[in-house]
Amino acid sequence: MEKKTSTALVASPDERFCANIGVAAELADVRLVARVARYAQLPVLFDALQVDILVFDADPAEAEQDGQLASFHRSAPGTAILLATSALTDERVSNALLQGVSGFVPKHCDSREYADAMRAVQRGEIWLGREKLAHALTSLIDTVNLSARPRAPVGASEKLSPREEEIVGLILRGCTNKEIAKALGLSDKTVKAHLSHVFAKLGVTRRAQLALSRHPFGASPAGG
Repeated sequence: MEKKTSTALVASPDERFCANIGVAAELADVRLVARVARYAQLPVLFDALQVDILVFDADPAEAEQDGQLASFHRSAPGTAILLATSALTDERVSNALLQGVSGFVPKHCDSREYADAMRAVQRGEIWLGREKLAHALTSLIDTVNLSARPRAPVGASEKLSPREEEIVGLILRGCTNKEIAKALGLSDKTVKAHLSHVFAKLGVTRRAQLALSRHPFGASPAGG
């Protein structure tokens, strides 16, 4: 069976940036199907194309529309949103995570990093430097005010097996599935199976949610 080529849409008035994304798409084996230069046109085109990846330039003032990315995520949850900005602050990342964004890249990085980001978000991963992600998750905890939620019972972690706890610990340190498999001497398939069980037990669906569920009072996921 022939593998389906992933598609992408880029929203930006910046021609140089769009050219960089075009090169990155070729490197990542992604078909760039359209470019939107005027953000007012984006909702209609986004709904019509139903692409796999939306590359969103957040720098222009026109891009700052409250809830727009969240609306895109709700209408097409299968579309990974990759946000590019010159000011990749913890606050901007945490706000974007709440809206369903799964990838963050400094706007003026090279095409290879964008290609890596595209591959990662296609796999359902969050793309951001590990140290930056740890800080952003802590900021996100503050943003949603998780401290107001009741503390989980002391014995809640007993729901996970010792092996599952090992895997969770490695995830919180930013390890990928392949790195976890290598560290624990397991196959990638076995790690994925354990991770599915962990998600089901903790009632989460993404790694970011897992980090929040295990550090509900603002502790750093990196353990620092």
